[in-house]
Amino acid sequence: MVIFLQGTLSFEKDGKRYAYNAEILQSAEAIKPLLNEKCWRIYQELSAKECYPAELSKKLGIGQQEAYYYINKLRNAGLVEVTRKEEKQGGLAKYYAATKKCFAFVPTISKEYEVDIFGPEKNIFEHADEFFYPIVKKGVLDAKIVIGAPDSHGIFKARARDAHIAAELCCFLGLFCTKIKQPFIFLDTMLGHISKENSNLIVVGGPITNKTSGEVNEYLSVRFEQKNGQWIIKSTNSEKEYTEDSIGIIEKIKHPFFEDRTILFLAGKRNVGTKAAVLALMQNTLEIIKPNKFNEARIAHVVEGLDLDSDGLIDSVEILE
Repeated sequence: MVIFLQGTLSFEKDGKRYAYNAEILQSAEAIKPLLNEKCWRIYQELSAKECYPAELSKKLGIGQQEAYYYINKLRNAGLVEVTRKEEKQGGLAKYYAATKKCFAFVPTISKEYEVDIFGPEKNIFEHADEFFYPIVKKGVLDAKIVIGAPDSHGIFKARARDAHIAAELCCFLGLFCTKIKQPFIFLDTMLGHISKENSNLIVVGGPITNKTSGEVNEYLSVRFEQKNGQWIIKSTNSEKEYTEDSIGIIEKIKHPFFEDRTILFLAGKRNVGTKAAVLALMQNTLEIIKPNKFNEARIAHVVEGLDLDSDGLIDSVEILE
């Protein structure tokens, strides 16, 4: 019995980068029919689009019986399948398409080449694709990461210290990307109001140090508010208020002014809270991409940064909601 394993093949051609879901082969028997030139030509056509045998016969200049013969060989090998049926000239034509688009031949799977997938969850990539779309589309990072300017700016005349946190976030996002659109890092002072920003946005840092954060804040279900002269984090999902500096927010929303765009918000009351938000996304991805437990209509979470090894640095997080 031939078993197809799953993998990913990435390559460049003519200055463009491609990524395919590949079938990992450990037996040449799996693709034996493709060693025949006519069979290979038919398979190429069916990999590009579905066809019926008579159409393939005309296109490739071979007899219809030959086309049927080779299609049956491919079908028996599990390389093509019937996709639909349609009446053609008084008969019923079967349309076929390739079941597999890409192969990689690996004679022996060796422990020498074993790698550790980021984080404890091995299926993170499969489940996170929908969460990061359209920020990451077909392996391409298509977003502006907005951090606060390090100079005194804005109504609070504050200086941001989130650049190193954004660098950690970029390393994590790189796991999902094969290509980026540059530039992708912007200071908040480089952007206009979000009502004019027709882009996917990843906003890092709170409204004191990042003016874009302040513009997004009112559209969040977990937002920053001022109370008794102090900043707090208020969740409209749980109706809870959070006052600790180590509290962070992660929320994904539709862009309020451009419906086909998305905003991912990662921020805390202080720098340590922003660190907690980014760390939560990196360490607890499969939990963060789920809806809020108090409001399933919102992908929004409140987290608290923890220093478990007592070195003065946030190294873990607790998801509060």
